[in-house]
Amino acid sequence: MIQETIRLYGLFGDPVGHSLSPFFQNEAFKTLGINAVYFPFTVKAEDLAGAVAAIRHLNMGGVNLTIPHKEAVIPLLDKVEGDAALSGSVNTIVNRGGELTGYSTDGEGFLLSLEREAGFDPRGKVCIILGAGGAARAVAFRLAQEEPAALYLVNRGEERATALQEDLRSRLGFQAEHLTSPTELEKAAVAADLVINATPVGMYPESHRMPAFPLEYCRPGCLVCDLVYRPLETIWLKKAGKLGLSVLGGLGMLIYQGMLSCQLWTGRMPEEAPLRAAVMRILDR
Repeated sequence: MIQETIRLYGLFGDPVGHSLSPFFQNEAFKTLGINAVYFPFTVKAEDLAGAVAAIRHLNMGGVNLTIPHKEAVIPLLDKVEGDAALSGSVNTIVNRGGELTGYSTDGEGFLLSLEREAGFDPRGKVCIILGAGGAARAVAFRLAQEEPAALYLVNRGEERATALQEDLRSRLGFQAEHLTSPTELEKAAVAADLVINATPVGMYPESHRMPAFPLEYCRPGCLVCDLVYRPLETIWLKKAGKLGLSVLGGLGMLIYQGMLSCQLWTGRMPEEAPLRAAVMRILDR
């Protein structure tokens, strides 16, 4: 019920039509008995500064950020803390009396999905991340802190991958390697324990696309993850499954990072089961 004291939250991105976050967060507020509502807002890159200012002017409780704003938003905030400060990627803004603080729950949400859904511990493992955008940065910094045996970065644009590589070295003292040639990709695939698509390639409505990575070189037991959750099983994951590889979709990460965002806004952690059920109802439609 809309009441006078209701608090507004939202999602800033472009596009946002595919996102399940509004269904998820509104269900979280409902289960917690919190008088709040969450809306998706299409925010163009050139309008981001005005949208962030609106958080203060409208006294919003906070927002989530998705493509393409996770890095660009940082200069517009008063503070950046935790994983967001390390990675240079923000997916959650909290408004405390007009002071906007940026956080990242992506990396922690991904690790919870790895642990709870796949039983996978990245410590001592060979990990490959496709992409160098906001989600890739968050996952890379979180994985690097788990002390993997090796971390390989794969991205079409050399500048962003090199920047991520340098940030991992300077902020964590961790040396990741940027792979570019087909031969390097094939050698890394043979050694990989974990391969992660942290790009939007394969996301609805372009579900026919998949990342260019030689999955056929991966050995049995390798876990292939896709941060895309719509569709639940991308054609990339279907290919991995046909090759006998283990697979993990992006729904778990969505749920866990969303729960952590809700906790930052409200001080309370919603229960997982009803939220997962609500998201599945939406997907079944």
